[in-house]
Amino acid sequence: MSFDIVIVGGGLSGLALACELAKPEFSSLQVLVLEQRACYVRDRTWSFWQTPNTAPNPYISLVRQRWQRWRVQQHGQHHVHEGTSPRNDLEAIHYCSLDSDAFYTAAQATLAGSSNVQMRLGVGVKHVLDGAEPTVETVDGEVFVAKWVFDARPKKRHSDNGLVQQFLGVEIHTAHDVFDSSTVELMDFHPSEQGLHFFYVLPYSPKVALLETTWISPASFQPDFESELAQFIETAVGGADYKVVYREQASLTLDLDSDLVLDSALCKQADRVVSAVHGKRVVALGRRAGTLRASTGYAFLETLGHSQRVAQSLSVAMQTGNLDQWVAPSFVRAPLDQWMDDVFLRVLSRNWLKSSGYFMHMFERTDTATMTAFLSGRSTLRQRLLVAMTLSPLPFIRQAVLTSFARLQRKLH
Repeated sequence: MSFDIVIVGGGLSGLALACELAKPEFSSLQVLVLEQRACYVRDRTWSFWQTPNTAPNPYISLVRQRWQRWRVQQHGQHHVHEGTSPRNDLEAIHYCSLDSDAFYTAAQATLAGSSNVQMRLGVGVKHVLDGAEPTVETVDGEVFVAKWVFDARPKKRHSDNGLVQQFLGVEIHTAHDVFDSSTVELMDFHPSEQGLHFFYVLPYSPKVALLETTWISPASFQPDFESELAQFIETAVGGADYKVVYREQASLTLDLDSDLVLDSALCKQADRVVSAVHGKRVVALGRRAGTLRASTGYAFLETLGHSQRVAQSLSVAMQTGNLDQWVAPSFVRAPLDQWMDDVFLRVLSRNWLKSSGYFMHMFERTDTATMTAFLSGRSTLRQRLLVAMTLSPLPFIRQAVLTSFARLQRKLH
């Protein structure tokens, strides 16, 4: 079967692009979405900062809760940042949280009303092959030919030597008021030699909260999630009774370099190898494209933004009659941000026990607007420099030189 566009993977990035392509201006294009899961359930909690400079978000109405206060702490020492504005709420900074099932429901409703976008659930994909007419082969042997393929499947982890962000979270309900619903516990650090470890609390109300234990560590390290989270919850609720109503768990690969990584499953396909970042007519979406910020773990707004840019670029190509020559835009993070993330994570991994101290210094010495802009990947050069100046210079200068030299060597070879 032939389509103009096949989207492999119906998670956040795949559905976001599909919804863009369901707009009337793309009605002449036939689009197919292939998703492995048989049905959608809540499986993620996406959070992001909404600032006066944040681009319009079509899903902002789905936000479950937003806060104007967040805190980081370690060993009883804490720093609180507030996003309130003395003039008006439009200039305030909000930390927002959105449940994935709300997004899935809204996206499915959009696609159900579309005349040009089809969606098939319960379909696993075996191969994606690049070329003048890229093909998608399912695990059941079906083959789809397309003009363009957007691959939203996460990249496969090739070894246990890299870094990952691992977490286990649960939403609990208590019978009595327990949580301060005005303040997010952004990072409650518990230093460890095994990695950067912190707990995270989203208090939806005095009786309802999402609590997570999170590690940034080598992929080979396997935390005792259940035990550490249970102990943290007992302390947080003060021994009060609680009920777990939802849980989520994931391990996300953190890319320390912007170089292309090849999907090993496709390397056997000779000249038709698809880059994990970009091919001739096969384009990566979501985490596969690099939307996950390695130093922070945030990807929601970057993922939506990339889908919007792809749709905008496609619209221009259709209007100008250059559709056959259209090259879809890949996701590109600011080179300076990529370099700073690389340096920062490599410094953390050299001495995990000191890693939480670097974050505490950043929050202590940086104002709210600068810190949120940096964490959101929307900081100016001045703000990046302000963040860098909060850190102990020697280890970061040393790693910056090593990282820059290593990249130069790769370019020369």
